[in-house]
Amino acid sequence: MANNPGDFRNPKVQDTGKKSSGGIGKWIGIGIAALVALLLVLWLLGAFGSDETAIETDNPDAVNVPAN
Repeated sequence: MANNPGDFRNPKVQDTGKKSSGGIGKWIGIGIAALVALLLVLWLLGAFGSDETAIETDNPDAVNVPAN
């Protein structure tokens, strides 16, 4: 028989204190961070430059009309 009959089939549940912080919220945060990093790299490389257009100087009779 068991040494302590009151302990028979009584599982020992231990809380290690380590909480798992995962799930969809973690992946959304990683996705937003990756998107911000990509936009920052594109900005640093000049992808969001000014809206200056090249003016063609070969044809002096051409009329340049600014785009709206």
